[in-house]
Amino acid sequence: MTTLEKIIQKLPFEKIIGQTVMGYVKDSRSIECFKKIALENALGGLIIGREVLSSIRNIGRELKELAELYKKTYGFSIILATEQDGGRLEKLPQPSTELPSLMGISATGDTKSAYIAGYITALELRTLSINVNLAPVANLYPYETMRSFRENSFGEDPDEVSDYVASYVRGLRNGGLMSFVKYFPRRFFDQRDRNLEALGELYKRDFKPFQTAFKMGVEGVVIGHTPLPAVDSANTPSSLSAKVVEKVVKRGLGFKNMLVTDCLNGEDNSVHIDPEKAAVTALKAGNHIVVPSTDEEDVKNALERIVEEAGRDKEFYNKVRNSALEVLSFKLRKLEKFKKTPEKTRGSLINRSRAWKIFVNSIAVVKGAGELPLRFFGKPLVVLANRLNNLFEDDEKKRLLQTLEEEFNGFELLEHVDEMPGRRLNELYRNTPSNTLLVVLTYNMHEDGKETSVFKKLIELFRENVVISLGSPEDLKLFSGAKICVAAFTPSVTAVKAVLKVLRSKTPPPGRIPIRVSLGS
Repeated sequence: MTTLEKIIQKLPFEKIIGQTVMGYVKDSRSIECFKKIALENALGGLIIGREVLSSIRNIGRELKELAELYKKTYGFSIILATEQDGGRLEKLPQPSTELPSLMGISATGDTKSAYIAGYITALELRTLSINVNLAPVANLYPYETMRSFRENSFGEDPDEVSDYVASYVRGLRNGGLMSFVKYFPRRFFDQRDRNLEALGELYKRDFKPFQTAFKMGVEGVVIGHTPLPAVDSANTPSSLSAKVVEKVVKRGLGFKNMLVTDCLNGEDNSVHIDPEKAAVTALKAGNHIVVPSTDEEDVKNALERIVEEAGRDKEFYNKVRNSALEVLSFKLRKLEKFKKTPEKTRGSLINRSRAWKIFVNSIAVVKGAGELPLRFFGKPLVVLANRLNNLFEDDEKKRLLQTLEEEFNGFELLEHVDEMPGRRLNELYRNTPSNTLLVVLTYNMHEDGKETSVFKKLIELFRENVVISLGSPEDLKLFSGAKICVAAFTPSVTAVKAVLKVLRSKTPPPGRIPIRVSLGS
């Protein structure tokens, strides 16, 4: 039996220190290099990006072979993590089960939905030998407001969000997967507001879902880059702040498990961090694991920099050694019992049936419930927002069009309406029967954008209309003049199917809005 003492005796210091570093495999071209680096340097693990999971044909077999070779070489497991949050962020090899966004889950009003979603996610990720999910998001709404992921939060009420986070984590755990909640305190460097200056209020609101997860023993937390001016400089990313990591997370919130940084050269264009220097700073701050980069050379250089710094600085040597031993102890306690699930588990009929029920129960009719069930004559006019067009890949777009064809028995599609001249809109109206149903599919629209203005004009022209928001329901405030307003919370074909089922049903839709949205009088 492998013990911590045996590992320390067997491995050289450089390999032990490798446990404090993880690489982020963002695209399929870099996976072979990252696998080699992980095996040669005993990296703590790899984060497997969504594009990699969906694009490599035999990714499950590759990760299984990597896990087996790593364990054979070192005597303990590698962390194989990914970020599966639900909604449009789900990308697994087909067949797989599509799940609602986090806000879609909470829109059901039933925390059991979060448990089921977490449980299904765990079962399906285990088919690929993934043993850690960097999820769920424990941030209150609005989450990543400027980056169009607004539906990727359970809501704005700290007590409700705490309950859903706890249920989701419990589902992952009972499904056989470790959970690392994210992002503390938020993700991006530019996500600043006055609320982050009042520590007492943060403990009551923003930190509450994290504290709930910590109390139930969640296995890890992802430290984001958003500064926390209540305890440190407004120019210091939380991921690099000892005051945030040690004073707030460890002592203030009592967290005792794994702390891992968000990727230090990730999607945050508002801050430019040298991955090598930042990796050392993050470990000095008290993180157990750093994720330096999506570039394999950056990861190698960061590891070399950590080893060099440990050779020069005795205090840092002790700090990073203790972090590495905590990672190893975590692996021996948590990962040794991990078991891969059979391939047939992914996308199974029972998983899809459970997910479908969550989708249907999440649909909320915000306006016009009295107009249901929906009736229409002729072929509806369907308008697709540009952001949805950009999100849907070719096969998803094809599925969407097939779904609309089946549901409406024919329809006319309008795309890129912001490029249409005004006279073309007027011609469209004159040449279309007056009782034609207008169906507008939106996703996190810009309030002052031209596309939004055209949508409003179409809603004025076509009196029989329904607006379906597939992201944050705040979209519906922009189109409050619509006859029927529906929140679906998830930009997916399954969400569209669920909406159309609800609209044509005589049973009132069960969903609710997890955030405050007023459409006015």
